[in-house]
Amino acid sequence: MSGLAAAALPKSSAATAAVIANLRQVISAQSPRGGTVKPPIAIGLSNLDAALHGGLPSGKLVEVIGQTGKMSLTLRSLAGATRRGELVAFIDAADALDPGAAQQLGVDLTRMLWARVKNGKDGLKALDLLLGAGGFGLIVLYLAGVTGPAAALSRTEQVWPRLSQRSEKSGTTVLVIADRPVAGSFAAVTLSCDEGHGVWEQVPGGRMRLSSQRTRIEVRRSRLGPPGDAELLTLRK
Repeated sequence: MSGLAAAALPKSSAATAAVIANLRQVISAQSPRGGTVKPPIAIGLSNLDAALHGGLPSGKLVEVIGQTGKMSLTLRSLAGATRRGELVAFIDAADALDPGAAQQLGVDLTRMLWARVKNGKDGLKALDLLLGAGGFGLIVLYLAGVTGPAAALSRTEQVWPRLSQRSEKSGTTVLVIADRPVAGSFAAVTLSCDEGHGVWEQVPGGRMRLSSQRTRIEVRRSRLGPPGDAELLTLRK
């Protein structure tokens, strides 16, 4: 992959097959050999990595919910994956990705596929296709701020067991980002991003300006073991 690869979900089965065939060729050329179990993907936030027993678990669905800080956490996760040489994908149902911000936080764009889809339903289709292609270390399904079809995703009974099984079989970590839970019990971990207090600084004239906002990230539920401490993430304004 030379530079950031962008893709749209094909409408025809023939076009879809061609995209998957091309993906398999690229992945086969770049993926590491061997069948060893992958270690967790370290996010780079010490308390959170410790709470997750090393980072995002390989071959599992991880759900991130809340109202603030989700994109920052997502980009740090992508950076951690590409830093160790993994191929990653960002399925964008909200047209939310800023490649410049991703690069600033350490994401290697040459190892990332950016798949832009129209809604949550198409996002699930894209996730299923990419898991079937195999070879990705981390796939993000970004649904934050998506309305309409995404609201019914938690009621899609058949898709989440299938995606969970495909994630485990391929060894791919799937990070589902949403405003509220959609994967439910099929997520091995649910992380919550809650708004914390603001950080103020004095500016000339004696006025106070909001310089940053702190987000509290904690493990709401986990099948990995007892969670640890919460992580405070400071987001600059």
